[in-house]
Amino acid sequence: MTIWFPKLDEAGGPVYRQIAQAISTAVKEGSLKPGDRLPTHRDLAYKLGVTVGTITRSYREAERLGLVAGEVGRGTYVLDNIQSELDMAATAPIPMAFTNNLSQLARATSTPMSESSRSTETEDSGPVNFRMNCPLPPKEGRIRETLMEVATTMTTDDMVSYKSEYGVAHQREALAFAAGRLGLDDNPDRVLPTAGVQHGMTVSLLASVRPGDLVLCEELTYPNLRSLANLLQFRLRGVAMDEEGIMPDALENLCRTQSPRAIYLMPTLHNPLCCTMSQQRRIEIAEILRKYDLTLIEDGIYHFLDPDAPPPLSCFAPERSIYLDGVSKSIGGGLRVGYIHAPGEMIGKLASAIRSTCWMVSTINLELVVRMINDGTLAQFEGWHREAAAQRLAIILGTLKGYNIRFHPTNYHIWLELPEHIEAGELVMNAANSGVLLTAAQQFSVGHVPRGLRLCFGAERSPERLRRGVQIVDRLLKSSDFGNTVVI
Repeated sequence: MTIWFPKLDEAGGPVYRQIAQAISTAVKEGSLKPGDRLPTHRDLAYKLGVTVGTITRSYREAERLGLVAGEVGRGTYVLDNIQSELDMAATAPIPMAFTNNLSQLARATSTPMSESSRSTETEDSGPVNFRMNCPLPPKEGRIRETLMEVATTMTTDDMVSYKSEYGVAHQREALAFAAGRLGLDDNPDRVLPTAGVQHGMTVSLLASVRPGDLVLCEELTYPNLRSLANLLQFRLRGVAMDEEGIMPDALENLCRTQSPRAIYLMPTLHNPLCCTMSQQRRIEIAEILRKYDLTLIEDGIYHFLDPDAPPPLSCFAPERSIYLDGVSKSIGGGLRVGYIHAPGEMIGKLASAIRSTCWMVSTINLELVVRMINDGTLAQFEGWHREAAAQRLAIILGTLKGYNIRFHPTNYHIWLELPEHIEAGELVMNAANSGVLLTAAQQFSVGHVPRGLRLCFGAERSPERLRRGVQIVDRLLKSSDFGNTVVI
């Protein structure tokens, strides 16, 4: 069978529209018939000398016009009864009220930080929030522009109807591309969309752990894991850590004596300790996972903030690793969009867990993120966040001088180790009374509780409030209420 390839118009115009028009012309002329399979995104991109994102956009445009449909795992096919569907798609308007609502939402997401419409409760009043690990919302207007593009190019049916828990083909391809940027296999059959990383954690544990099973994690871990342990009734055990993360000897000892089923780890920019595991350590850990048949659930939500980090730990044991990522730290937590990257044989079970917990991810939110992946906006946001984090860290370190602090130069939180004469709970209470919210080590502990606290500096949008808050923390650390003056 001859594979069809389009001929582009030398007169110019957006390439993705030229390709969509070529598909329409081929259908009308009969050179593309119902049921014919179009070239894969990568094959066509290579043939035409364009990016995969351009092909994704062109096929999406053809889908919008009713010309083709993408099927997960099978490809993109020409639809039957194409002319009537094409006429309907070309003439059916999107309801004005629906477009207006999306337009209002788009305008809300693009409000500059300096405008007076910003809520004074979050900007100018209330306690300084060093508790929430929420990066700044990007100031660029691209979110609004992309949302308007979604509103005007997707059919109403595509926006609001039920979809498969697997997502649609072009969305999985974009998520696979994002995973490939990290060094993971970029096969779309290995990714699934989730309603954020936290949802991905729940889905991964539902698919891989039974009640009563033992799950390992770092001895300081994301607090929601402890909540999930209570909810899903599995046992949780912390693994001893050093400056890189969990220690291989400690992990192997627990594997040998306790027979765990899975392990949840954050090897890059660990929350709360800020450490990043070296590549050699990742290789050593991967060998232990393989030796003891342990399933890895890797949380990569902060990976983008450390561009020099080694590839994900999942790359070194791909046959048993579930990698979680999302856009809550790079675009915004309110979108609730993430993805799971997992071995092919686990995808069906994970998809079933997605269907059982939320049926599907919001199509509009997912499409918004997919388009920002394809056009490079997400990568731009990630770079912007690294710069913003570095600028804010300078304020923190410029005030908290002489303390033992763990940090990364482009991360949005630090770990402050406390001197012997300062009790973490008392400091957190005194800070709250002084108008500053902090989080002590107890909130993250699975076993041993070190003397320290996490201080996040992304939630506060005003540099002035940020500076004022850290000055309060510094004053409290030096306060006579704790006994001696801090000298480190």
